[in-house]
Amino acid sequence: MRSPVPAFPSENSRKPGTGPGTIGDCPRLLFIRTDRLGETLLALPAALALRAASPGAHLTLLVQPGLQPLLAGVPGIDEVLAYDETAPPQWWRRALRLGRALRPRRFDAAVIANPKKELHLAVWLAGIPVRAGYGRKWGGLLTHRVPDRKALGERHEVEYNLRLVEAVLGPLAPASAPTVRLPLREEAKGRVLQRLARHGVQGTDPFLAVHPWTSNPVKRWASARYGELVRAMAQRLPVVVIGGPEAVGWAPDVAPAGQPRVVNLVGGLSLSELAELLRAARLLVSNDSGPVHLAAAVGTPTVVLFGGSSPAAGPRRWGPWGDGHTVIWKGSMEEITVDEVVAAARDVLDARDPRAG
Repeated sequence: MRSPVPAFPSENSRKPGTGPGTIGDCPRLLFIRTDRLGETLLALPAALALRAASPGAHLTLLVQPGLQPLLAGVPGIDEVLAYDETAPPQWWRRALRLGRALRPRRFDAAVIANPKKELHLAVWLAGIPVRAGYGRKWGGLLTHRVPDRKALGERHEVEYNLRLVEAVLGPLAPASAPTVRLPLREEAKGRVLQRLARHGVQGTDPFLAVHPWTSNPVKRWASARYGELVRAMAQRLPVVVIGGPEAVGWAPDVAPAGQPRVVNLVGGLSLSELAELLRAARLLVSNDSGPVHLAAAVGTPTVVLFGGSSPAAGPRRWGPWGDGHTVIWKGSMEEITVDEVVAAARDVLDARDPRAG
């Protein structure tokens, strides 16, 4: 019978070390984050901090299936497992299956970064002796619990994840969040370069990436304004518009067919290809969305648009992690003007390459 958590070994796999059963020096560590792209990428610094505290350990990630190939090969991660928490049957049956699949791996500690009953139950059923997470959604099954204060939006999501690891490791150094850089995927890069070349954008040509969509309608800037932005920026350099299959119907509003120096790749890229396109871009302009954090993870600066007053949904918690990013935050998305986004994008491009355009 096929395992519900197929292994995807990374290039960094090593023989597990040995050590006592404390989370600071145990040999087999499991870090779980099974929700969306952005949330998972923002959990990676904590996972790597966990590994750094026990360098002889073997670190396994458990993530949603679509992220498994993207994260394999990240330095410090030995193995990536996939778990589909949306698959039938009932959640408790999924927990039983996951627990059975994890038990033979004999993990010494698990950190669950997104609290869910089925995940807490699964690591308990798997017999993992140290189980850390947030103290809700059957948090009584955990051995190390911290209060879930994320809804207050007092910290960045990366810092919340680090505090979760601190609950079992003890205090970390102030600059303890490792920098996450996704490894280059040569085959995906080659496919992206071919796609761009067919649209007249050659290998080393500078271009701007624009991602106009997000899963939350409240976080979207109007398509008409993105269209104005694209037309303005295309006067300086080519603009590549990106998005998932769900955005195909909206693409003509932002990137009409035949518009000079505008490339529409909406719905046409795998996640690995998207990462390589963002790596090649001079800049990404986007709403708050997963590709923002993907761009940060490949070293590309971003201009990110936020609207609303909720700290839990604002840039203090969800802004891009690292240097070189610009956030425009207003009381609502409607208050953000095209002119200020164009100005922010030009400032970043001028700083990177004043000769471009």
